[in-house]
Amino acid sequence: MLEEEIYVEQPQGFINKGNEGKVLRLKKALYGLKQDPRAWYSKIDQYFIDQGFRRSQSEPTLYIKSQGQYHLIVSLYVNDLIYTGNNLEKMKEFKET
Repeated sequence: MLEEEIYVEQPQGFINKGNEGKVLRLKKALYGLKQDPRAWYSKIDQYFIDQGFRRSQSEPTLYIKSQGQYHLIVSLYVNDLIYTGNNLEKMKEFKET
């Protein structure tokens, strides 16, 4: 979700006839916009929090989920995930979700 209003020109091949001079207001981020990383991080951050992860205080892209003896650690790097844990079945569950 975008925090500010963003307007873009109509893309070639998708110009609305009769409204060629008008611009479009985006409702969500598009790949390549300068706001895209912030919108993506906000969405994935909320997903991890909803799934019971806690964010590291020292590294905001590191998430930890602990349930008893089971631990899952997930790190975000740009748009990739790196994860590890001490329970192979729980790691497979995470990968499939």
